[in-house]
Amino acid sequence: MLRSSHSTLTVALAIGLGGAMVAAFSSNPAIGYPTTTVATGINPIVSAGGEVSYASTSTFLEVYDERLIITDVVLTMYGNRGATDPCINRVSIDSGGLQLARFHLVSDTYSNGTYLQPTKISHSYSSGLPVEPGNTVGITNHDGNCTVGYSISGYLAQP
Repeated sequence: MLRSSHSTLTVALAIGLGGAMVAAFSSNPAIGYPTTTVATGINPIVSAGGEVSYASTSTFLEVYDERLIITDVVLTMYGNRGATDPCINRVSIDSGGLQLARFHLVSDTYSNGTYLQPTKISHSYSSGLPVEPGNTVGITNHDGNCTVGYSISGYLAQP
């Protein structure tokens, strides 16, 4: 009987110790950025939002000493400038004289021509749009009758 209790106690201790070891040494899922983020004590997440009128460019975000990776873009279109024509707008994200991305937005009017149904694009890049250090970032509403609202976010990465 004593030998049986000793064996049971040994098995129980082994299972308990094994479970504790698995819990102590198993890793949690890693959450990270695709490239090395800036380690200067600042928050590497950046974002901007605003609107850009038809046939104009809006420069947003400040110039950074690090590479900026744009990961998320949300665009909405609204307004009609008193016209009953649908809005058909080409929108681009530009930096350093290059077009990084281009979008096309289309919105139709209601029958009375006084209100446009909002159009939205929401896009997340898996690898991101790189903006080199020292470059500005702008969004251009190339044409159409409508104003484009935007929200753009990303993070700072080491070049």
